[in-house]
Amino acid sequence: MKLKFYILSIITLFLTACSVQYNLQSHSEIVYDVKAESDSTIVAIITPYKIGIDSVMNEVLCISEIEMTKGKPESLLGNFVTDLCLEQYSDFADICVMNNGGLRFPLLKGEITRGDIFKLMPFENELVIMELEKVDFLQLLQYITSRGGEPFSGVEIIMNGDGIILSQSLDLNKGKIRVLTSDYLANGGDKMSFFQDKQQTMVGVKLRDAIINYCLSKDTITSKLDGRLKQIVE
Repeated sequence: MKLKFYILSIITLFLTACSVQYNLQSHSEIVYDVKAESDSTIVAIITPYKIGIDSVMNEVLCISEIEMTKGKPESLLGNFVTDLCLEQYSDFADICVMNNGGLRFPLLKGEITRGDIFKLMPFENELVIMELEKVDFLQLLQYITSRGGEPFSGVEIIMNGDGIILSQSLDLNKGKIRVLTSDYLANGGDKMSFFQDKQQTMVGVKLRDAIINYCLSKDTITSKLDGRLKQIVE
């Protein structure tokens, strides 16, 4: 909470110090350079807060053995995030599903700071768990294949060249499938309509914090491509 307060304070002060209002009576296609000097008094007020935030954001959590970027049909970054989430909550979920759009920044090889995780996951999304019937679960898998792949963990999928599912590794006879995801997706974000109107169990942890907690628990982190989404071209 203190960190959020500091950030909001700095943004408010910065905008107050640097914003200049101009009333334009007419317009044209000519580009004008507008320069405004910052208020030294406000800068002096901001500086202690900025130093405090920098010290937190520059904290090294772990070392990454490789560079991780997002992509399709699977990616090092997508596998990393969904694998670590499922590892932490495997007692409550069978699979984990996220979306590529939610992963906003790669993790570079070398030191991983708290600030790097904020860049990767700048949103306040929380982890939730839902139970899906067979028909909804198959819609979820078809959604993943129809998009050429999205980050997921806990199941292997084989599809044909048209994105049609040929097989998947989970036993659908055991009952409902427990899915770990973000509250944004659980509420139908990114066109995941099969999640809508399903009962949600809040984990009580933000996705970003789950990543940070995992990194803090490891000296080094890594990821790999393991063929969890395979395409067979007939």
